[in-house]
Amino acid sequence: MEKEMTLISAKGKLNGIWGEAVNPIEGMTPLVILAKTGDKDQAYWLSRYLNDAGILTFTFEAEDAASAIRGYHLAFDELRNDDRVASEYIVFAGYGEAGNAAAVAASEIGRSVRGIFLMSPVIKDWDKIKGYQGRSYIVAGSDDDQAPLASLEMMAKKLKQGELLQMRGAGHDYREEDWERAGMLLRTWVLTGLN
Repeated sequence: MEKEMTLISAKGKLNGIWGEAVNPIEGMTPLVILAKTGDKDQAYWLSRYLNDAGILTFTFEAEDAASAIRGYHLAFDELRNDDRVASEYIVFAGYGEAGNAAAVAASEIGRSVRGIFLMSPVIKDWDKIKGYQGRSYIVAGSDDDQAPLASLEMMAKKLKQGELLQMRGAGHDYREEDWERAGMLLRTWVLTGLN
């Protein structure tokens, strides 16, 4: 079940969609925070996919990378103490520009963000990202002209706990089957790969 939620703190206000997990394990439910930054970004679809797998989500729209970074910070600060959330299993996820924002925000917050799941991230802030100590999973399209595979391979190697998966035949604009594969990977990684 999804519902509109407004988070309010001293840092500001953030409107988003709270996605309830189907059949959650009380006190053990991971949370994935997703930012949507473009028309081709399927963050809401990913949210519903994760909810069906027993994972909580908070999804918000951002105009640009800077507002997405602020949104990740505010959502993390406000939701980590929610009784429904296993606070040690909070993940930031993002596609394209939101991937860069997720990585920057997680790096600024530190290890309290258990992992980042980046889908074809357009990395603009490597100096801010390279110190991130948590788990990092990067999905790269083999034919992506905006987030080149070679650059993302190098990024995965330089991150302390970086992993990369290449989706053969995928470009930067994911096809429906690419989104389905990314959703399956994210679900599996959150449920099994964060330990």
